[in-house]
Amino acid sequence: MRVRYLIKERKTQESDTDWRRDDMQPRHAPVFARTRPVRSGWQWRSAKAESTQRKYILTAFCNPVRGNWQATLILCTDTGASVIGRYEYHGSHPGLHVHADCERGGLELGSISIDNLSRRPSAQSFHRRMSAWTANTFWEAARKFFRVEERKGPLL
Repeated sequence: MRVRYLIKERKTQESDTDWRRDDMQPRHAPVFARTRPVRSGWQWRSAKAESTQRKYILTAFCNPVRGNWQATLILCTDTGASVIGRYEYHGSHPGLHVHADCERGGLELGSISIDNLSRRPSAQSFHRRMSAWTANTFWEAARKFFRVEERKGPLL
């Protein structure tokens, strides 16, 4: 399955942790084998989502003081979890961008799936600066980019 089809696939959000500042356990981002420490102004959020055929987890990390914003879409399979792509903005370099490896089809399991993801658009391309993010506006933009829609009715 191509990465762009996995990203374009409509997903329904099934659960949501809301923003948290404690250490992130692997169940909220199964590409990490151990608990991920969260320190120095960082916060995170995780949501489970489903399409008609697949299960996903959307995670976000942000540090508003440093201007760092990152959301990751993870595909969950019977054999493990794979990063499909990362949606990012950093105040230290140009523009909103995505990292993905279109050659592997989004199915490389475990923490190795986090590495070697190409950046689109390139850092040398023209970018509009967007610096007015809040945790919630970034989360909504990431959900929109990855096609994660709210469930009609209460979340679990």
